[in-house]
Amino acid sequence: MPPPDRDPNHPTGLAGYLRLARWALAWESLWPALVPPLGLAGVFVALALFDVLPLLPGWLHALVLLAFAVAIVFAVWRGFRRLGWPDQRAAARRLERDSGLAHRPLEALDDVLAGGGDDPLTRSLWRAHRRRMVERLGRLRLALPSPGMAARDPLGLRAAVILLLVVAAAAGGAEAPKRLVSALTPAISPPGFAASVEVWVTPPAYTGLAPMALRAGDDKPVAVPAGSAVTAALAGGWGAAELAVDGGRVAFERLPDGGQRVESRITRSGRLAVRQAWREVAGWPVTAIVDALPSVQFAEPPMAGDRGRMRFAVTASDDYGVSRLWVEITRPDAPGLPPLTVDLGVPGVRPRTVDAVNWLDLTAQPWAGLPVNLRPMAEDTAGQIAGGEAVAVVLPERDFDNPVARAILEQRRLVTEDRTNARAAVSAVDDISGRPQDLRDDLAVFLSLRMARHLLADDEFDLDEVRDLLWNAALRLEEGAFAGAERRLEDALAALERALAGDAPAATLKRLLDEFQAALEEMAEAAGGEAGQDPAAPDDRVIGEDELNQLLDTMRGMAETGSRDALKRMLDDLSQLMAGMRNAPAANPAAAKAASELRGLARRQRELLDQSFQEGRRSPSADGTAAAQAQRVLRDQLADTVRRLEEAVGPAPEALGDASAAMGEAALSLAGKAWDQAAEAQSLALQRLEDGAQRMASQGRGAARRDPFGRALPSRAVGDDGATRVPEAGEVQQARRILDELRRRAGEWRRPEPERDYLHRLLKEY
Repeated sequence: MPPPDRDPNHPTGLAGYLRLARWALAWESLWPALVPPLGLAGVFVALALFDVLPLLPGWLHALVLLAFAVAIVFAVWRGFRRLGWPDQRAAARRLERDSGLAHRPLEALDDVLAGGGDDPLTRSLWRAHRRRMVERLGRLRLALPSPGMAARDPLGLRAAVILLLVVAAAAGGAEAPKRLVSALTPAISPPGFAASVEVWVTPPAYTGLAPMALRAGDDKPVAVPAGSAVTAALAGGWGAAELAVDGGRVAFERLPDGGQRVESRITRSGRLAVRQAWREVAGWPVTAIVDALPSVQFAEPPMAGDRGRMRFAVTASDDYGVSRLWVEITRPDAPGLPPLTVDLGVPGVRPRTVDAVNWLDLTAQPWAGLPVNLRPMAEDTAGQIAGGEAVAVVLPERDFDNPVARAILEQRRLVTEDRTNARAAVSAVDDISGRPQDLRDDLAVFLSLRMARHLLADDEFDLDEVRDLLWNAALRLEEGAFAGAERRLEDALAALERALAGDAPAATLKRLLDEFQAALEEMAEAAGGEAGQDPAAPDDRVIGEDELNQLLDTMRGMAETGSRDALKRMLDDLSQLMAGMRNAPAANPAAAKAASELRGLARRQRELLDQSFQEGRRSPSADGTAAAQAQRVLRDQLADTVRRLEEAVGPAPEALGDASAAMGEAALSLAGKAWDQAAEAQSLALQRLEDGAQRMASQGRGAARRDPFGRALPSRAVGDDGATRVPEAGEVQQARRILDELRRRAGEWRRPEPERDYLHRLLKEY
């Protein structure tokens, strides 16, 4: 029970009002103490966001930081030294004042009747007094806290600080956190001990990218391949250093010379920074670029051609380069069998985009004649492999007429399907090789069979090697020595194309050209021996032996002088000649014969032109009767060729009429000793002859089946459509003279350094 001298009926909610009044009094005394240090902190933050402090010298920057720190600490001490928590009495006075209550009714509630407490009348009066006080407390109100800052800050400096912060925040933007850090870390070091840092980022080798150096103070974002190596070296400064990378920190290693060095690797995006003691010496935002998978697909569906070949047009790309392309062959009816692979060439070194077209002979594949799925595959320089969409085709199959060849291929098929058939294959191969008359007494076929038999006798035999041996033996029986020679020629041409695309040195190119010529002559010899025909074939469109040798000699000169673009164009011409070796029937033999004759006339006209040019320079007044007679003879030969052409084919090209007219003018000029005029007319005649020859070659394309030296091929021909131009020897000699002059000038040390640098850059192109 309450004491008898107290009234238990206090106003409802009075305790809550008193608590709120105490909090209001506390805030009114706390806020004036907080405003000065908060204002100083706001000014500092604004200066930091404006990025002003890092512009100061390191010692002044540190001094400003110290001044702000001292001022803020002093303001806090000064404002908080007299603070205290308001008591209940002060809260009651605040509540009475805000409620407009006079005579302190809250204090009256806590009063105790003094003396006369035993008198009933007195006690009755006391209770009436307390009830009246309680009734007055029914109108309690509490005003919001009012620290009175208008009187304390009549100039409104606090509003100025807020406005300054808003403007500074807009100026700082996304760089606000970095500017705050820079403002708190002054670049200060003792005299003579300033820290210098060097940082290198080396991309992985598979990217082919050069290392990059990061400069301190240049905080622009840096993009590097994921997995790049980072090396940092630091000299001077105070204390041990750390490298912040990949979200962690790696300590520098002390060097004997007093410097520090560290090596690490960047695998993810973040901030790369070098820190020493309390500050960041240098830093950069780094984005780690993850290597993407290569992309590969068929540009068009694989297409079957003649003699079991297939055309593969593949397009591939990768962010750092494609290192390998191939086609994966699988059997849809036997998914458990391991896939077969056929490699495709990759032109150039680390090409980022590849558009490759390959004609491949797949008849040697063990699944020839069966339905398969062909899927293009690509591998990038990082070793990542990706595949494109598969295409369903039936692999081409070569038909063999020779029964012994078919028997050999049957054993090859059985061994491919099941290795346990090897023992039966040994007996079959023994039986076949035991009848030399069935092998045409071909020692190469016999040795291939015996070697395959020896491998099959071993339980751990190499299946791929056995398949190659049996296939080559069957192919040689079917087509003779020409088949092997043809394959070596194609391999030599492919090696030459890869070397040229891969920027091989001149010595390598010359060696491969020699190997290509040897393979070409071997194929021509094999073809001529099997055909058993007269090597002279005047009615076929062929490149003569002398002309082909001149072409190869010119290519060697280009390899020596570094004329890679011209060499590549000539190699493309050779590739077209190789691609023209087909079993196509004669389209127009008469036109092909005329084209051949016209090329011969053009060569003779070139000789006459050279003679006229040299004679005109040596002796302008020399007698030209003999030269005029030779020109007339050549014109008569052209007329005879045109007559026979019109009888067999129809109207001759207009260019041949122009050539005849130019020859007549040249003869008249030669007879009159006008050597310069004769040379101009002969040059025009030569041009028109070449145009006519090319026109007739286009009509007679595919007419012949001859080797490059004019001998009949058993299955295909090397043709000249008239578009291949053999460069003059003078062009190569001129290129050599230019190259020698560049080398001579680059070796003269007295020349200005910029000129020598330019000459060296030119030489690099060669």
